[in-house]
Amino acid sequence: MQYEYDAFVFQQRADGSGPLFAMFQAPAGEVDAWADVDRLGPDNKLGPQREPKKSRISSIKRFFADDPNNTIPTAIVVGLKGVVVEVQGNISKIKFEAVVDQPKPGLIIDGQHRLRGLQAVSDATFVPIVAILEATDLEMAFQFLVINNKSARVPPDHIRALALNYSQDQLETRLRTARLSQNPNLGSVGVLDEDDESPFRGIVDWPNNPADSRIIAPSAVESMAAEVRSLGFGELEDLDSVNAFLIAMWSVIKEEWPNLFVKGSKLMSKVGLICITQFVCTTMKTWARNPHLRTQVDPGDPDKVRNVTRDVLNTLSPRFFEADWTSTSYDTRAGRDQIMNDLEALSFNVANSEHWYEGLKIIDRNWLQVHLSDHAGATPPVDAV
Repeated sequence: MQYEYDAFVFQQRADGSGPLFAMFQAPAGEVDAWADVDRLGPDNKLGPQREPKKSRISSIKRFFADDPNNTIPTAIVVGLKGVVVEVQGNISKIKFEAVVDQPKPGLIIDGQHRLRGLQAVSDATFVPIVAILEATDLEMAFQFLVINNKSARVPPDHIRALALNYSQDQLETRLRTARLSQNPNLGSVGVLDEDDESPFRGIVDWPNNPADSRIIAPSAVESMAAEVRSLGFGELEDLDSVNAFLIAMWSVIKEEWPNLFVKGSKLMSKVGLICITQFVCTTMKTWARNPHLRTQVDPGDPDKVRNVTRDVLNTLSPRFFEADWTSTSYDTRAGRDQIMNDLEALSFNVANSEHWYEGLKIIDRNWLQVHLSDHAGATPPVDAV
């Protein structure tokens, strides 16, 4: 199929050296038809791109749906071959052809998530494009490395200073659609407290929320986010993906254990939040190393995160967090290690149809005696705790 677009065609260097560029726009569905993504893999060791993250694509689609004024003006960068340029004054016409069962003329160098996200909104969504005309494979690999290693995040203080010059309420509302905020303490804390999809919406213990709604400590959210990043998955290297992961995981936990999402619950304590997050994360990493289970694991896909979380919860019991514990505080490295050891034992017990409490160290013996007497009419064995 033949494609043609009006474009600005130019060379960036004043001396006329270097590659020829074309700037134009095209509907996302068309770009998908003539541009491909060259992904790095065992059979393609020269491909610069990684597999796309479903969470990034979903976040772009949601961003467009949240406010009719939301747009992404940043251009994607493509290498484009087989191009005919017809100069027509300041505006040129570029023409090229995509042939079925032949390599596509375009190769995405930067912006695969933007393209897929805009296409998820609609095939008709326009995509800003900067094309490097007749770029060699070496040039495209070079540009990919430069783009991805030269970018720098805007310092938080710069963002806050800029925000002072605008209406706080109006700007905050728009930023929230991008899972951003002016609040200096944000990161994951503000997103999980403010996002409509978050199971922690409105319950973070900070001044933004009414006193009787404050359940979880902001430091607990920060620690959970750090735990997710420590997994080392490439899909979780950016904050938006980390937040999507936490929202997906904890939404399932809230669905499965709704009675524990209350003030004073051990699950909602800092140590409970951190340990369950760590337990799900380490289980996921273990499964990713198992050739029979690794297809179930994709930290960048919220649907798969939810599925894995549900599978992990099926090997646990909420009674662990309802029970009295032998100590009133486990918020130390040693204390968290004890809880993690008990969660491992609990998971083994449930998976093997044993009594859930067998071998657990932190469950208070007196509580367990009463619990078993009330629920089973039995006395626990001496080695039950």
